[in-house]
Amino acid sequence: MTRGLILLLVAGGLIGCSKSGPVNVYYGMATAAEFGDGNGFLKGFTKESKQLIEAQLSLSESYGLKSSNPVSMLVFSTVDNVVEEGDRATLDVSRGSAKRKIVMVNVPDEGWRIDVKVLGDFWEAEKKKK
Repeated sequence: MTRGLILLLVAGGLIGCSKSGPVNVYYGMATAAEFGDGNGFLKGFTKESKQLIEAQLSLSESYGLKSSNPVSMLVFSTVDNVVEEGDRATLDVSRGSAKRKIVMVNVPDEGWRIDVKVLGDFWEAEKKKK
């Protein structure tokens, strides 16, 4: 995907979104990841989750595990839908035919972030529904 197309998708997704809303934060971290900005990508996670994500990035890079890489697991080009319920938001994201649900939490004094524990529990609950 070209950088121009990515920027166009991000700009289109941000129109009408709250500057600090979950969609904007998600697109910010996704764009950072696409441009190789690891620190920008990590800004999308809670403090507790950052260390886990950094470790997983390092391991997946060292061992060439592309499918276990947090970037490939969490970065999608389009947010198709978002449902905010209190301090939790569920984003339906897609990249071509690949679709996923990402859960974000609203952390006091930080804003919307991905918490890997909350996300993992959500994905486990989704598996059990099927």
